[in-house]
Amino acid sequence: MSSGQLPLVSIVTPSFNQARFIRETINSVLLQDYPNLEMLVIDGGSTDGTLAILQEYASADSRFRYISEPDNGQSHALNKGFAMAQGSIIGWLNSDDTYLPGAIRKAVHALLQHPAWGMVHGKCQVINEHSQAVNTFPSSHADAKQLYYTCCICQPAAFIRRNVITHMKGVDEKLHFCMDYELWMRIAKFHQIGFVPEFFANARIHATCKSTTQWHSVGIPEVFKSLAKHYSSIPSGWISHVSQYRGMGVIDLLKIFKSFPSNSTRITSINRFPDTWAPPVLRTIIQSDPDKPAHILLIKGKIPGAPAKLPKPFQLTALVNGVRAKSFTVEKSQFALEIPLDPRTNVHRVDIASSLTAPATVPHLQNKLVGGYQAEEVIPLSHDEFVVYQAFSRA
Repeated sequence: MSSGQLPLVSIVTPSFNQARFIRETINSVLLQDYPNLEMLVIDGGSTDGTLAILQEYASADSRFRYISEPDNGQSHALNKGFAMAQGSIIGWLNSDDTYLPGAIRKAVHALLQHPAWGMVHGKCQVINEHSQAVNTFPSSHADAKQLYYTCCICQPAAFIRRNVITHMKGVDEKLHFCMDYELWMRIAKFHQIGFVPEFFANARIHATCKSTTQWHSVGIPEVFKSLAKHYSSIPSGWISHVSQYRGMGVIDLLKIFKSFPSNSTRITSINRFPDTWAPPVLRTIIQSDPDKPAHILLIKGKIPGAPAKLPKPFQLTALVNGVRAKSFTVEKSQFALEIPLDPRTNVHRVDIASSLTAPATVPHLQNKLVGGYQAEEVIPLSHDEFVVYQAFSRA
């Protein structure tokens, strides 16, 4: 096949203040032995000298284009680049990663040989800030089942057909860390993913990259939510991998979810006392977006000073929008309530009535009328968040 008949390959590179590495990244693309390619750098308004480097390459090589303007993060930049790309095959190379010689040629050859493949990926080295290989990413054959257990695709070593990117509508812009893994999950539902057991790329790990600085705070929660969304469960391997979130620590994980800008399930009003004691009727107003409706209201409660097993159980009755939803018999001093919410409704009023209203049993409250317990945590959960909670609570 002549060079004129070879498909155009577009390499999309999101960038922000990566002047230290981006020249090496660009060279690894433009020096490939594949004749029909273009490179698009989508810069978020760098201020560290990146623009001078981009201007230099744009003036010297017609295959290179860039834009530089404020954006909403890496995922937004990627989708802008995918929309600008003209090739029928798209590679995604971050501004600190590099291709190995022959990578694009090998990827195109594999896709031409296997027209049923929606994307292909190869093996990937892990390099440090000095471009020295320090490890190998555990790449392997990928399908929907395998991707449930592990992310076995290293993003810089992946090449995707343009029609597949279009079908998937790009990456999820609500994600800021594992948008690649979540994209592979979606692709695997509809398309075959090919694997070439040859090294295609280098993934760089350094002190300031997201993989180093945001893995626990952003990466892990996004992975869990993506698994819950696409598989409605989380495998034990992922749970054991992040032991700091097991047991009661899952509450901390759920709070991280709630801190994300994309969180859509939230409390707008609650009449709990500032010291977390619940009144005889604890009322919580919950609001959520139609695309991510509230699924469960989780309440972690305790009765301070009481023995682990209560000598006299008491009842809590939950009403949702005035309709009785569930009753609970509280037998232990620490307990959890899971109150089901109707996903067809975007606003919920949850009232929890207590059968125990004896302020004399808690003298330090003086004349405050309470329901006999403290509602330490009151957290509305979407379906995906509830899957995460169940997985870690049972671990």
